[in-house]
Order: sequence, then C-alpha cells, then structure tokens
Amino acid sequence: MLVEADWRWVFLVNVLVGVIGLLAGARLLPDARPHREGPFPDLVGAVLLTLAIAALALALVKSDAWDWSSPGVLVPLFATAVLVAGFWIRSARHPAPVVELPMLRTRVFATATLAALLFTVAFAAMLLTSVLWCRQVWGYPAIRTGLAIAPGPLVVPVLAVLSGPVVRRLGAGRTAALGCLLFACGLAWWAVALGAAPHYASGFLPGMVVTGIGVGLALPTLVGAAAAALPPTRFATGSAVTTMARQTGSVLGVALMVTLIGAPDGPGEALDAFRHGWWAAAATAMLAAFAALALHRRDAASVPA
Repeated sequence: MLVEADWRWVFLVNVLVGVIGLLAGARLLPDARPHREGPFPDLVGAVLLTLAIAALALALVKSDAWDWSSPGVLVPLFATAVLVAGFWIRSARHPAPVVELPMLRTRVFATATLAALLFTVAFAAMLLTSVLWCRQVWGYPAIRTGLAIAPGPLVVPVLAVLSGPVVRRLGAGRTAALGCLLFACGLAWWAVALGAAPHYASGFLPGMVVTGIGVGLALPTLVGAAAAALPPTRFATGSAVTTMARQTGSVLGVALMVTLIGAPDGPGEALDAFRHGWWAAAATAMLAAFAALALHRRDAASVPA
C-alpha cells in the first residue's frame, strides 16, 4: 500500500516508527543506570566491521558485471580480509569491543549465532526473490505482491508462540534444525514447481507457507538458545551480537541473490536464474540446519566479566 501511494513512504515510515519507539521507550523502559562508567565502545572496530561487510557486499553484487578476476572485485575482497583482521585485533585488545571474543568460546552461543547468521542469509534471499518473482516474472502489482507473500509472515508469530512444547520435547538444536530443513524444503519446492505462467495456489503458496513454518521454528529458537547460553550480565551484549550477525546475514543474502539472478533476458532465463538462487538459498538453510544440530544440552560456560 505504501508503494502504491509513493515509494518514498517505504523509507519515511521508518522515521515515524522510530519516533514512536523513542517516545515509548522513554516512558516505559526502566531508568537503569550502571553503578560505574565503563570504557567508551570501540567505534573504530564498528567502522572496520561495517566497511568489511560493505566491501564484501560490493564484490558479490558487482561480480557478474565486473568479472571475478577484475580489480573491481578482487580489491574489495582483499579489503574485506584486511578489515576483518583489523576488527578481530581491535576486538581482542579493546576494553569495550563490538564483539567480546570470550563469548565466542561459549560453544552454544557461538554455534547458535552462526546458525542464525546462515539462516538469515537464506531468509533474506527468500524474501527478496519472492517479491522479485511476483513483480518481475509474473507481473503482479505491488498490492497483489504484498498479499501473495503475506501468508508466510503471518505463520511466523503463530509458530513462534506455539513452538514451546516442540522445543521442550526435541530440544533447541533439533527444533531449530527442523525449522531450517522445512525452510530449505519450501525453497526447493519453488525451484521445482514454479514456472513462468502464474500458478499461485498450487505453486507459490505452498512454498511460502512452508518457509513461514520454518522461520517460526528456527529463528526464535536460535535467538533464544544464544541468549540463554550466556550469564545474565552478558545478556544484552550477547543479544546485540546475535542481532548483528542476523543483519550481516541479511546483507549477504541480498548480495548473493543479486549476484545469482543478475539481469535475465526473458522468462526462460529468469526461471533458470531464480532456480539457481533458490537452490543456493536452500543449501545455505541446510548448512544452518547442520549448525543447529551441533547445539546440545549442557550448562553454558561462564564468560569472563
């Protein structure tokens, strides 16, 4: 509906939501202050990590147009490696790093965060390709596209609320792995069942619902497992690291799909390109499933203060 009104509202509406969030936070959140002032957060490390992600995204997005062997791609890839190394060194030495490296020695937290990153790569790829498919290949208008993808997101909160008994029965790792597997199956369904001719109910809808079920089982479970693995004093920092990993996965997922889909000429090329993208996203979701299976029940190791 926002696109139909004016595409600029897609961005401007976030300003309104942010203002509401600030006002609500000032009124409702407790005014908790630390007993002592700690060191200032590592802004240099934050800049290094941001530039590293941007450089990697640039290399992926432009690899098709510039060629993998071109300086325009090789230089950003080299810059990514250097920037990540610099970020890691800063995180090891700074008193208030962006990522507290000792947390990564907590196996459950590190594994859950890795699985969340991989899953979000696949999730971002699914979300982008579903919209592009409806808009560019099937020629749906904006409102019809929004309605077409709505069943998947509508399933997510229901599953997130009702997944508690499943987690208690199977454990967090198996539940998240099941969600990742279902998500991969939904993408594989699209790769096999969809064609250039629009068949929403029999082709697109089943994949959207199955991926929605997968998200509802996997993502909240992985985020919860990562947070639960840390002591209460590191809950906020751990949640921020997991969120940062998910946002990084979103950037990489979009960049990966832009690379794989490219600019196809005609319905036939578009179908092949999207199928490659869906199989790649399904493979990434499977990697997330294997990472989730590595989670096991044990008390999380303490993280040094």
